[in-house]
Amino acid sequence: MGFEIRRGTEPAKIGKRRDAMRFGIVGAGGYWGPNWVRVLKQLNVLAAVCEKDAQRVRGVYEKLQLREADVPLLDDYEAMLRMDLDGVFIVTPPASHAELAVAAMQAGKHVFIEKPLAQNQEQCYRIKFEAERLKRTVMVGHTFIYHPAVRKFKESLPLIGCLRTIYTVRAAFGLYQDVGLVHDLLPHDLSIFTYLCGGYPDKVEANVNPHQDVGYVAAQYGEVSCSAFLSWSYPEKTRKLVAVGDRGILEWDLTWTQVLLHRKWAADTGTGRFEHHDEGTQQIPLEVLSEPLMNEALHFMECIRDGKQPFTGIEDGINVVKGLEACV
Repeated sequence: MGFEIRRGTEPAKIGKRRDAMRFGIVGAGGYWGPNWVRVLKQLNVLAAVCEKDAQRVRGVYEKLQLREADVPLLDDYEAMLRMDLDGVFIVTPPASHAELAVAAMQAGKHVFIEKPLAQNQEQCYRIKFEAERLKRTVMVGHTFIYHPAVRKFKESLPLIGCLRTIYTVRAAFGLYQDVGLVHDLLPHDLSIFTYLCGGYPDKVEANVNPHQDVGYVAAQYGEVSCSAFLSWSYPEKTRKLVAVGDRGILEWDLTWTQVLLHRKWAADTGTGRFEHHDEGTQQIPLEVLSEPLMNEALHFMECIRDGKQPFTGIEDGINVVKGLEACV
C-alpha cells in the first residue's frame, strides 16, 4: 500500500517526534483551508496561519477556540516563512502553488500542496527541480487515496475477476471555482483511477458543455476503460465509485461505511447471446473508520521524519496535471 491508515488521531498517539513538529497554513480562508486548520490543531502541530483577508479566518479561530497569541494569524507569507516551521500546507488556488511552494522550500520548509500540484506541467517541474535540489519533501493532497473506503475498494478488486471498467460520479450544486470544472473536480478521479489501475493513462479525453458546469471525461489504462461524470449543476452532492469486472461489480458511495460487492455479471456463451448471473449482494465493511485529511497529515509528517517519499508525491501530481492538460 505504501502508507498506513491509523485509527487514532489524538496527539498522544502520534509519537514524540511528530508531536514536536510545527506547521503553517497559507490560504486558510479558501474551500479546504478551515478543514486543514482543524486537523492540524487536533494534531497539536499548528503554529501559524497566513491569509490575505484575515477576516475570512477569524470565524474559524472562534469556532475552534484558537487564540492568535498561540497561533499567529498573518497576512505576510514571507513573515510566516521566517518562523521556525517544519513545513507549510499550501491550500491556495492552483495558479499560486508553484510560487508559494518554491519560496517555502527555499526557506527550508517541507511542503504539502492541495490538488492539483500546479496549474501546468511547467510549474510542476519547477517544483520538482527545487525539491530535488534542496532535498525537500513535497506531498500532493490527492485526498481520496487516503480514504479507508478507497483502500478497501482496491483490496476487493480481485473479487470481481478481470477488471474491465471503472466509473465515477462527482457532482454537486453551486460549487463553482475559478479554476474550471475539470481542474476542480477531475484531479480526484484521475488519482483514483491511477491508484486502482496501477499505472498512468494512455489517453484522456473530455467533453464539457459550453456553460462549463457539466462534463464527461474518459481515460484509458491499458485494457481498462475509466470514465468520470462531473457537474457543478447537480441537484444534490453525489460521490460514487463503481468498478465492473467479468465476475461482478464493486460499488461505493461517499456516505457509506462499506463497499458493496454485487455478484452480477453477463457471460458470453459463444453463441451471440449472453448468460446473466445474479448471486446477490454482499457488504464489505471497513475495518478502519478514519478521516482522509488526518491520514494525509500523519503520512506527510511520517515522510518528513523518516526521509521517505510520500505515497502521493511529485510524480503523481505531475501525471494528474498531464491528464488535466489533455482535457483542455
